[in-house]
Amino acid sequence: MLAIKPYLRALTINPTREIDFDAYPFSVPAVRELEQIAFHPDVTFLVGVNGAGKSTLLEAMAIAWGFNAEGGNQNNGFSTVNAHSDLHTYLRTVKSYKRPKAGYFLRAESFFNVATNIEKLDAASGLGNLIGPRAC
Repeated sequence: MLAIKPYLRALTINPTREIDFDAYPFSVPAVRELEQIAFHPDVTFLVGVNGAGKSTLLEAMAIAWGFNAEGGNQNNGFSTVNAHSDLHTYLRTVKSYKRPKAGYFLRAESFFNVATNIEKLDAASGLGNLIGPRAC
C-alpha cells in the first residue's frame, strides 16, 4: 500500500551540481556532510549545536518546497532582506504522491515580519480584522 505520510519523504543533494565545499552553505557542517535525509512518517528532529546548520537546512527545505524564505504560507511573497543561501537549488526532494493542501513555515527570527505582512493583507482585503486583535 502506498503511504501518504510523510509528505516530504527524503532530501538529497543533486549529484549533477558542482559543489564548492569551502564556500557557504557547504562550509556549514550539517550541509557539508549531507547526502540524504529520510524523514520519519510522523516527526523528524534536527539536533545540533549553534552554527551546525540546522536553520540553514530547514530554510533551504522550505524554499525547495515552495515557501517564502522568511516564513509564512505559500502565498506569502514578501521580502525584508535577501539573506538566504542558494542551498535550495542543490536539493532534490522526494515527495509523497499526495501533497498537503496547506502548509506553513514558521521561523522564530521572522515571525514579526510574517505577522506584519498578514496584517497588511488583512487590512487591504477590506474584510476587517480576520486574524484577531493586534498582539504586537
